[in-house]
Amino acid sequence: MPSTPRRSPRKPASSQGTVIIGIDFGTTFSGVAFTWSNQVDKIEIITGWDDALSDNTDECKAPTAISYGTENKVTWGYSIEPEKEQLKWVKLLLLNDEDIPEEVRTSDKIKEARKYLHKHNKTAEEAVTTFLRHLWEHSIDCITKSISRGMVNYAQFHIVITLPAIWPSYAREKMRLAAEQAGMLDRRMGVETQLTFISEPEAAAIATLADMEGRFDVKDEDTFVVVDCGGGTVDLISYKLIQAKPMIVKECVKGSGGLCGAIFVDDAFKEVLKRKFGKRWEMMDESNRRDMIRTQWETGIKRNFKMGSDRSYNIRIPMECLLAKERRVIGAITSLPTITITPGDIKKAFDPVVERINSLIDGQINAVKEKEGVNPKYVILVGGFGRCNYLYDRVNERFGAEVEVLQAKGAKPWTAICRGAVIHAATQSGVGKLSVQVQTRVARASYGICWNEPWDTQRHNPEDKYWCEIEQKDYARSQMAWLVEEGDDITAQEPTSIVIKQNFDRNGPPKTPEDEEIFETNIFPPPTRWDPDVIKQLCSIKWETVIDPSTLPKLKNRVGGVYSELIYRCEMTCSGESMGFAIYRGRKKEGSKSVKVDYNTR
Repeated sequence: MPSTPRRSPRKPASSQGTVIIGIDFGTTFSGVAFTWSNQVDKIEIITGWDDALSDNTDECKAPTAISYGTENKVTWGYSIEPEKEQLKWVKLLLLNDEDIPEEVRTSDKIKEARKYLHKHNKTAEEAVTTFLRHLWEHSIDCITKSISRGMVNYAQFHIVITLPAIWPSYAREKMRLAAEQAGMLDRRMGVETQLTFISEPEAAAIATLADMEGRFDVKDEDTFVVVDCGGGTVDLISYKLIQAKPMIVKECVKGSGGLCGAIFVDDAFKEVLKRKFGKRWEMMDESNRRDMIRTQWETGIKRNFKMGSDRSYNIRIPMECLLAKERRVIGAITSLPTITITPGDIKKAFDPVVERINSLIDGQINAVKEKEGVNPKYVILVGGFGRCNYLYDRVNERFGAEVEVLQAKGAKPWTAICRGAVIHAATQSGVGKLSVQVQTRVARASYGICWNEPWDTQRHNPEDKYWCEIEQKDYARSQMAWLVEEGDDITAQEPTSIVIKQNFDRNGPPKTPEDEEIFETNIFPPPTRWDPDVIKQLCSIKWETVIDPSTLPKLKNRVGGVYSELIYRCEMTCSGESMGFAIYRGRKKEGSKSVKVDYNTR
């Protein structure tokens, strides 16, 4: 009887290939792109959304919205019926109040979002987790249908989530926790999932620059300003081209951004309608208001309006809003009365937001000019709002004489962020032809540690002076040592580090070393002394290893006392929006079982 052939052992995940998934979790819309290692030059966009109206299934993004029904049954995205109450803008509620501009914090949308969360007894973090879980499950279903269940089960997953460049570090950690709780990091057939972050403007820029690769007019030393105009945020980033093929760039000045996206234009137009309708606005059903804004504004006026247009728009007054005397004669007129939206009304909605965007662009252009000595070659508009005709006209009017303004059409600007996230991960992995390597980035904050330094009369404040009994000498307490200062060039290939020492009683019992805390500040130049008003904790590096002092190097103080000294190196790496911290003793990196990095979410 022939023996049954032995099943070949499953190859390790690295040889099974990699599935790369880029997730653009936006304020108003979210999108997902993916590829896999043997087809990494082909990026696919998730569509096929469940849709209550059956007319948005093939859109390349879905609304960032959820609705809690009876027994907490959740609908999300396009599947929410238009008349249903729903939660939007929840992304901004991951920020602490003090990090939300007052005009946004007090806006109706934020108030409605908070009210909705309170009504359903949910936190912003729980709501974001719920949305991500549904987005993820739908994405995995689509990916499985596209590349097979075997690939999804056995390949290594690399997920890249994009974040606004202006977000504080604690918000990034909240996103990581939400992704974990949404099941995105669950082990599949024993294979761990890798999660990294990248800033939205960098992802958008990578996709845009990849589209430009091979063009004869793109040359070494050229500089570009990429303006990512989204629903809530507008982020700007500037690059200098180091090498055209394969494309290598460096961030040449510190990026900028602000909360001045499309939703603020939408709010301003809503105020125009309220003024035009007067008392009739309050008579209108909320679902009719939403439908009017969607059909008349979002898919009509906002997309098509151009600078210099003299066209007015007539919007019918719904029957429910007619005054009593108008209803009495309704049979005698051929159509419902209308209100008129003039070009001046539309400009009033656009202009305050566009002027803020132009101010950001002006600052970025001037920074590039000061650093490089020449104007940027291009200002490139991307993002959903970046497709707007009126925005292009106003930006071109302001800067077109000195910088060429580019604006792609179709889905490319809207999907730039999630596509760029995929290209970023593929570049890191060294697979495929799609490659835009960011050689250096500019630090947007200063990062460092708080420690005690040997006393220096010339440098230190007398109130910081104290006597160290173990070493028998004077020290200055609570001094800041910065690994990276705001504006510094940082690279993933060349980590920055600092050597740290901890003293132990030589005859004391084994114990765990003290935690090492990493701090950040946006004050420049960064303070040399600890200041809780401007320095915030980023994360804590917690030792899990118990150290026996008798195994450490032995030192003597000036009076003959003996003590032990633990010397290690704290290393910081940066790739996109992902910062990593590690501890090295000598040349050996302490593993995850020895040290653990806990990020602050406050």
